Amino acid sequence: MNKTLLLKNVKFYIASLILLTCITSSKAQETITGLQTNPTIKQLYSNNSRTKTVQTKALLELPFIDDFAKTIGFTDELLWQDKNVFVNQTYAFDQLSIGVATFDAIDETGAIHSNASILPFSADTLTSNIINLNYPGNNTIFLSFYYQPGGLGDTPDIKDSLILEFCYSDTVWNKKWSVIFNETDSILSEKHFYADTTNKTINGDTITDLKRVFQQVLIPVNEAQYLTDSFQFRFRNYASLSGNESAESKASNADHWHIDYVILDKDRSINDTFIVDIAICEPMGSLLKNYEAIPWKHFDRASAYEMGDTIQITFRNLTDTIVNPKKTFEIEDLLGFTGTTPFERTQEPEMQPQTKYTYERSIDYLFPYNPSIDSALFEIRSFFDENDIEEAPFQWNDTSRFLQKFYNYYAYDDGTAESGYGIIGEGTENAMVAMRYNTYKKDTLRAVQIFFNQTLGDVNQYSFKLHVWKDDNGKPGKIIYTKEGLKPQKEDEINKFATYIIDSTLVLEGNFYIGWQKVNTPEMLNVGFDVNKINNDKLFYRFSNSWVQSKFEGTIMIRPLFGEELNFSTSTNTTTLENHSPDYTIYPNPANDQLNINIDDQFTTDYRYTIFDIYGRIFIDSNENQSNIDISGLNSGVYFIRISNPYGANTTKKFMIVR
Repeated sequence: MNKTLLLKNVKFYIASLILLTCITSSKAQETITGLQTNPTIKQLYSNNSRTKTVQTKALLELPFIDDFAKTIGFTDELLWQDKNVFVNQTYAFDQLSIGVATFDAIDETGAIHSNASILPFSADTLTSNIINLNYPGNNTIFLSFYYQPGGLGDTPDIKDSLILEFCYSDTVWNKKWSVIFNETDSILSEKHFYADTTNKTINGDTITDLKRVFQQVLIPVNEAQYLTDSFQFRFRNYASLSGNESAESKASNADHWHIDYVILDKDRSINDTFIVDIAICEPMGSLLKNYEAIPWKHFDRASAYEMGDTIQITFRNLTDTIVNPKKTFEIEDLLGFTGTTPFERTQEPEMQPQTKYTYERSIDYLFPYNPSIDSALFEIRSFFDENDIEEAPFQWNDTSRFLQKFYNYYAYDDGTAESGYGIIGEGTENAMVAMRYNTYKKDTLRAVQIFFNQTLGDVNQYSFKLHVWKDDNGKPGKIIYTKEGLKPQKEDEINKFATYIIDSTLVLEGNFYIGWQKVNTPEMLNVGFDVNKINNDKLFYRFSNSWVQSKFEGTIMIRPLFGEELNFSTSTNTTTLENHSPDYTIYPNPANDQLNINIDDQFTTDYRYTIFDIYGRIFIDSNENQSNIDISGLNSGVYFIRISNPYGANTTKKFMIVR
C-alpha cells in the first residue's frame, strides 16, 4: 500500500471512530439520511446479469440528443456506454422535463461505490458511445446541457464537483468544463477549459436556492483533434460521504447532481440557448385526493371523499415561440372489462415562451366499482397531440403515465424511497413514530407493511415494537395493539415492504395511527422516506412527554392492510398449489425484440406462456420453460402476457412493444 493511500485510509478510520464515539452523546432528534442502496438500480442490475449479451454499438451520427425521459433506472444503451448514473423522475426539483440523469455515490450495482470515502472520490461516470464528428474545420458544433446540484436529494459538499471531458485517440481525455462548490458553501464556480470563454461564479443566498435551479451550459466542439469519426464525451462527479453525522448516515448516498437535455449538434452558435421542445415536466399523480392507493373493497364508501374532480398535466414551453398544443387524457382499466376511456382533446389559451403551465380539466369519470373482485388497476395517461409539435425530437417526454392501484392497503407513498427517516440520539432509546390514516369502511386490520432501507453491514437490525393507536384530537392517543420482539425483515425480493401480521382481531373505523417504538437503542430504524409526497402533517414522533409533528416534508413508507385474512403458509399441498398464482416480473417494458421473464416460485417450474393483444388475439402460446421470449415478429402496441401453472392458477401482466 502506498503512503498516500495509507494516509487516506488512516484519516477515514480516525473520522469513523470519532463519529462512533460522538453518537452516544448526540442530541435527540428526528433525522433524514441518504440511501445506502438504490433498490431500482439493484433490481435492474440483477435482471441484466441474467440476460447480459455483448452488443456491437453503431457509430452515432449527429444530432446526439437525450432528455432522459425514455428509460427509468439505466441510461439508453444506444447512446451511452456505462450505467453508473440513475435515470429517474423524482430526485430533481422543478424539472425541465420528466426524467433526469442523477450522479451520486451509488454505482451500477445499486451499492455505495467501493472506493467511497469521506474525502472527495471519483464516483459516477456517464460516457457517450462513439460519435461521428468528421467535420474538419466546422465551427458550428456545440454541446449543451443543463445541470442542478442537490435538487430534492443531497446537496454536494465543499470541493465536490461535476466535470465534463472530451476524448480523442481512444484513450486521451481532456477536461473541458467543471463546476465545484467553493469554500463559502453557497457559491458554485464554473470553469471552462477552452479559449475565449470567461469562467463564472454563481452566487446564491442559500444552498436551498442553488439546489433548486437548473443552469445551462453551452460548449463549442471545434478543436481539430475532436473533429473525427471517433469522438466521445463523458460526465464525472466527485462525491464525499457524510463526515458530520451519526454512524447510521456516514456511509449513505450523497452529493447529487442532475443533468438534462444533453444535445450535441452542428449548425449551432453560442447564442443557441433555446430548446425546440414542449415537455411534460411533472409525472402524473393519483386521481385520489388524499391517498396514492386505497383498498378496492373500500372504494364504494371512499369514492365520494377521495375521487378528484380534475385531471391535470404540467408542462413547459422551452421554445422561443408561442405554443398551444392539444392535451389528451385516457384512463384504461387494466384488470376489468371497461377498456379505455378517452377524454376529448382540448386547447387552452396560447402559452408564452419559456413558461411552465399546469392544465386542469374536469372529469366525469368514476372508477367502475365491482364488489365481486378484490383488486383493480387503472393506467392514467396524459399526452400531447404529436401533430401539434413541429421538429420535436423529444417524443418520450410528451407522455406521462400513472398506475392507480386498488389492492388491500392504504398508501400515501408512491413506492419509491428517496431518503431514510428515523429518530436518533441519546434520549430516544424508546422513541415512537406514528402515521395517521383514515379507513373509510369499518374493517379488520390484517397486517402492517414497513419499507426498511437496506443498510451497510445490516446495521438496521434493531428490535422494535409495532403499535396501533386510537385518535386523540388529531394526535396518537391510546395504544390499542402492540406486537413486540420485531426486527426489520431481510427481504429476498428487492424493493419490497416487510409484512407484519396482526395476530388478533382488530376492527378499525375512521382515524387511527400505525407506527413503531424503538427498544433500548439511541440508533435509528432506517425507514423509507418518500420526499415527493408531502404528508408530514400526519406524521408524529415522541421521545419526551408529548407528540410532535414532523418537520420534514414527505411521508414515511408504512401501510395498513385490510380485508381477508392473510395466509403466508408455505405448505405445498394440492390446495395451496391450486390457489397459488405465479409471481413474476417482466422486463424491459416497453420491450423491443425480446421479453425477459423472471419467475420466483417455490412450488413448480412448469408454466404456460400466452401473449395476446387488447382484442384477445393470441400470438404466442407455449408450455416451454423459457426466460426469454422472442417478440420480434410482433408489431408495436399494447400486449398482455398470461402465465399459468399446471394447476390452473394464472397471473396476467401488461407490456408494450415500441420500435
